[in-house]
Amino acid sequence: MTIRTRRLERVLMLLPSAGIGGAEVHSAWLAQALAASGMTVRLATGPALRDRFAGLLGRGLAPALSAAAIDWNPDETTAGNHARQSAAAAALLAEWRPDVAVLPLPWPTHALGIQAALAAVPVLAVAHLAPREPDAEDVAAARAARLGPTCWAAVSAPVAGRLAHCFGLPAGAVATVPNGVAVPPWDPARQAAARAAKRITLGLPEAARLVIFAGRLEPNKGADLLPRLAARLHARCGAVLAALGEGPLRPRLARHPAATRGALRLLGHAADVDDWLLAADALLLPSRLEGCPLVFLEAAAQRCPVVATGAALEALGDAAFGLAAMAPDASVTSLVDRVEACLAEPLATSGRVAAAWRHAVAHDRAAMLRRYAGLLRTMPGLRV
Repeated sequence: MTIRTRRLERVLMLLPSAGIGGAEVHSAWLAQALAASGMTVRLATGPALRDRFAGLLGRGLAPALSAAAIDWNPDETTAGNHARQSAAAAALLAEWRPDVAVLPLPWPTHALGIQAALAAVPVLAVAHLAPREPDAEDVAAARAARLGPTCWAAVSAPVAGRLAHCFGLPAGAVATVPNGVAVPPWDPARQAAARAAKRITLGLPEAARLVIFAGRLEPNKGADLLPRLAARLHARCGAVLAALGEGPLRPRLARHPAATRGALRLLGHAADVDDWLLAADALLLPSRLEGCPLVFLEAAAQRCPVVATGAALEALGDAAFGLAAMAPDASVTSLVDRVEACLAEPLATSGRVAAAWRHAVAHDRAAMLRRYAGLLRTMPGLRV
């Protein structure tokens, strides 16, 4: 039998996402890298996400982005989502006729309708997050799905294992490609300027302690803990907790006394997260579920100390204990204790910061993108 191959020249990326987070930032980087390598890249998101995702792509790729009804809507039935996604993805395939499709998976089963339409096209599917205890109906739907030739990847070994379980994939079927970020040259003058500027923005004195949270305001990120964390931090060490991000919990958080009295500052979406990391005395990651959080790597690149739950840095395994101040559990008390110790123990903290920076350098964005290029080169039915 002769296996027909196609040259990898035309790439279609379809994002079923409902919001902007690490998975979407990662997807924009991958799309930019594919375009920079000479490929023709086309992209699609749900209509509500189009303009914000276009901002991540930049001027070069933004015109290649279309709005299509491929997003996952939690208020719609599973069958309704699948049918809508499949019809929209089929129309995009007919229009663009790609050689390969790239399918970011913010959640393992939120693109099954798209995958049904991609059955005749080689697919690189990249899982960013997966539940520890998946819903039985989701697992049944994933295992019953008729999928085409798919190269599976995940941002961490735990996510890879959970994805394989969900789809009933054999051992070793999911490649692990850890996330990476660009690591800029260290600039102490920029850090000093950022520390001063952000404290002025918040109306704080120059010596004020500043802890930041950066992420979607939702329970998986531990955002429901922010008011109690802020109140306790302010009472114990006078620190202010600034939260960067949007999400469903924001209205409730804004009504809490910690926010109305200024211990918790809800700053919304921030385009200059790097400057906030430079300004902060610590980044707080109270997450209950993560894949491979970009914000930890960004903090490491900016030499910002990190305090985290075990779930937040699960992707790093035992190495996490040398890279961040790890809370023994996800309670408010444990997290505040670790922040206070982080602020009070500069020698231990600086050692972890240096180790985290070395980790970020060794696993930078360029290394990550090379891994994805390698996966594309080895996909069945393609010639590069």
